[in-house]
Amino acid sequence: MSLRDYPKSYFLLCIVAFLSMFSIMLTNPILSIYAKDIGATGVMIGWAVSGYWISRVVLEMPSGYISSKFGYYTPMAFGLILTVLGNVLMLFVRDPLFLVIIRAINGFGAPFFFAVSMTFIVNLVDASKRGQAMGIFQGIEFIGQIIGSTLSGRIVDSLGWQGGFMTALLLSAIAFALFIVPPYIRRETVQGPTAQPLKIGDVLGILKNKTLMVIAAVTLAEFIMTSGLINTVLSVYANETLGFTLSEVGYMMGARSIGFVIAMFTMGSFADRIGRKPVLLFGLIGTSTLIIVMSGFTTLLTISAIIAIIGFTSGAIWIVGPVVSAEAVSPEQRGAAIGAYRTFFDGGSLIGPIIMAAVMTDYGVKPCFYLAAGLMLVTVPFVFMIKETGEVKGEVIAH
Repeated sequence: MSLRDYPKSYFLLCIVAFLSMFSIMLTNPILSIYAKDIGATGVMIGWAVSGYWISRVVLEMPSGYISSKFGYYTPMAFGLILTVLGNVLMLFVRDPLFLVIIRAINGFGAPFFFAVSMTFIVNLVDASKRGQAMGIFQGIEFIGQIIGSTLSGRIVDSLGWQGGFMTALLLSAIAFALFIVPPYIRRETVQGPTAQPLKIGDVLGILKNKTLMVIAAVTLAEFIMTSGLINTVLSVYANETLGFTLSEVGYMMGARSIGFVIAMFTMGSFADRIGRKPVLLFGLIGTSTLIIVMSGFTTLLTISAIIAIIGFTSGAIWIVGPVVSAEAVSPEQRGAAIGAYRTFFDGGSLIGPIIMAAVMTDYGVKPCFYLAAGLMLVTVPFVFMIKETGEVKGEVIAH
């Protein structure tokens, strides 16, 4: 299947995902700075960033059950509505505790939209093109994240925090309108999956799948690094210790887009040709090495360059992770499997800022780099446990 053969709903879903992630990330990379501005200190800074992920951890796996029971369209629409509501409430944040609570509310929408849309895409294409389809979808989603990160400092510098929150609200409202007004997504997803709805026991039972648990460990470690080190510690360190302006911090974070865009157009197809496991190993070892290297530099140009390369290596993990998760189980369990994958995705994003903020407070910044790299390297031996059939024509190619 070439891209020309993909239905219009696929491309529209990519656009909606781009705008949704753009709105989410427009202030997220510098939110730790905002939390300090309104009085947060120590671990509370980490909680302010992690608040968004609290509700996501709880709802990712149930979203797979819900989509198997009610179809794809309704849960995705509900998720987008919650994202809009969360952005409205962000306009009224004035103290750290309220920020944590609103961020948690804001996070309720993501599992219903992103997890369900990924399940829909996995079922939309056959195994031989699944890496490409997921890579492009996640890549476009990630471009929204990176553009939001890049522009975050500039927008807040120009419009203030309220202006940044209002811009995020506008983007999420546009995403919702594009989802519900055109008929393409509604027409193709309202029917939902053809299999019988999952039972609660089936959802929990997939946690016994060995391959899925390996991907869970890899994902947890990668997102502790991304959310805890890069999005929390590095932004504060760059602003307060290295003296970077908010705009420079945003540009530095945005450098990841360069590497990830390359990964988006190459690593998914590459995994379709040579297998998922080599791509995962490349991502883990490459990212861990670059984190240690980055800890030795202090200039905007060098840190940005290394972050750009990390975008490529970590992008390999992002693209392959959900594909392996879906392929490790039977077709009717894919929604639950992707929900489980995203639970650990969210878990890393939840505990990462808290852990890294605590380490930074007690031991300084450098140990945060070493801890993030070490956690990723620990998962490397487990990746070798994944077995691939090498036959992409089958429905289950990893176990």
